[in-house]
Amino acid sequence: MPILILGLNHQSTTLDMRGRLTISPDQLQSALRDLQQQLPDLSEAAILSTCNRVEIHGFSYSADAEPILNWLAKSKGVPLSEFRESTYYHVGNTAATHAMRVASGLDSQILGEPQIQGQFKMAYRNARECGALGTELSLLEDFTLQTAKRIRTETQIGAEPVSVAYATITMAKQIFADFQHAQILLIGAGSNIRLIAEYLKDEGATHFTIANRTRANAEKLAPSLDASVIEIDEVQHQLSKFDMVVSSTGSAEPVVTAIMLEQATKLRRHRAMFVADLGVPRDVEASAGDINEIYLFTVDDLSKIITQSLAKRQELTVVAERMVAEGVTCYLQKRRVQLESSLLTNYRTQVDAIRQSVLNSATKKLEAGEPPADVLAKLAHDLTNQLAHKPTISIRQASATGNEAFLNLLKDIYELEN
Repeated sequence: MPILILGLNHQSTTLDMRGRLTISPDQLQSALRDLQQQLPDLSEAAILSTCNRVEIHGFSYSADAEPILNWLAKSKGVPLSEFRESTYYHVGNTAATHAMRVASGLDSQILGEPQIQGQFKMAYRNARECGALGTELSLLEDFTLQTAKRIRTETQIGAEPVSVAYATITMAKQIFADFQHAQILLIGAGSNIRLIAEYLKDEGATHFTIANRTRANAEKLAPSLDASVIEIDEVQHQLSKFDMVVSSTGSAEPVVTAIMLEQATKLRRHRAMFVADLGVPRDVEASAGDINEIYLFTVDDLSKIITQSLAKRQELTVVAERMVAEGVTCYLQKRRVQLESSLLTNYRTQVDAIRQSVLNSATKKLEAGEPPADVLAKLAHDLTNQLAHKPTISIRQASATGNEAFLNLLKDIYELEN
């Protein structure tokens, strides 16, 4: 029986259902242990649980998905009838293809998103740490991560910005060589601002100031960025200090006017300033874009960049899917070699056990004083009989059932004549 993957994702079910079935990081190892305890046929298992998917990867000698579905329903306290139709079930080649597409970001809500590769790796690491991973899933993991790495390296599918936050950082990189010394003003404290702040921090930014109408919300965000907090009324007086301004407030009126920016650029001696206006309606007056030193980007500007980037990612998907197919082919070849090697090892172990048993019997007879010639004759007879026993039964069964293909295979193996 080959590998299997059972799960549901953003394409097959709702966010609410994914939330009800999700398995948090602190629950993963106990869930894996319970899964294998409840389903002994599932000899290997890994659980991949993210905001966009819940999947059980396994190796089982039974192809029945029902026990896994029942376990998931019972463990999460969700009636199976509520999500059965939302699940998918992949086996063998299809499962390998799915795993590689997932880890490469080809099956993600945002095409090519990079986080899933690390989440896949962590899922298998957790499985290995609690002893749920064996040779089958380890082999799948190796080829899946190799393929995902190749796709990211050779296609750069994750390099194009496909979110407003990521597009903002991408455009800012065209203005600044790095963010380490940039003075950054964040106006607002909502999800957009938080996400952009995380991106900037990852890029090396260290100098943050936050302005927000509700100071308490700014003060909640400030510690994670080691940021200072100012009143929103102070922005016009301190604007000249900043190299980069990102605003997302939801204000009905502009928070930053063209006059404020014009005065700021004079105080900055006309050094460039990057301004990202993520507000709807606008936080920054449109006419500010006419100021030479101001590089102003609105939500519409960034959305156009995202649309172009998605088109590029779609083009790269064709190449990436071909790499997935190549990865699956290599995985299947390696798996066949692994299975054949295991088969050969088992055969040699069995033959050696027969040899040792016959030899032990002969040794005892020699020690008892029986004639050596008789002992050797008996050894040869017993060894021949035991080695020929199973092939003889197989030939008789194949002959009785007319299994010509098997009989011809035996003829080739033992070089037999009719």
